[in-house]
Amino acid sequence: MKLFIPLVLFFLYSCDSFTDEELWIKIEQAKANKNWDSTLQVSQRIIRDFPQGRYAGWARFALAESYRFKNRPREALDNYKLFHEQYPEMQPAALSMFLTGYMYNNNLQMYDSAKIYYEEFLQKFPNHDLAPTVKFELESMGKSPQEALNERQQRKSEMAKK
Repeated sequence: MKLFIPLVLFFLYSCDSFTDEELWIKIEQAKANKNWDSTLQVSQRIIRDFPQGRYAGWARFALAESYRFKNRPREALDNYKLFHEQYPEMQPAALSMFLTGYMYNNNLQMYDSAKIYYEEFLQKFPNHDLAPTVKFELESMGKSPQEALNERQQRKSEMAKK
């Protein structure tokens, strides 16, 4: 671990002359290696140095992902929210909104906040692949996984009998 921190610092200082595209390639490499510290640091660098650049949105999403995988849900939520507010037309906007609701629901047990984001998701993305998952999350909110599964199986049984 002691060697890791100087390597990250060296990596950051060596990024001085990189373009946003070169930095984005470094983020992709770090993500592929599940190196969330480097992903986080370089994402922050793109956001700071290239706020209007073509990779700023992707860097914001990568920053949120970094915090999520580092088990820092508050920071992840802040960045997911910023992403889907600032970049609503980008491809991962739906995923970002879903993850916001999911983290409120499953990580923080803040059900009212989760419900707001889940309902907004269904309003904006009714035909998205994640819509059935969002509906299930809403139905099972506040229940244990076993309770939710039992309820779902019971509903399926009732539907099959009809």
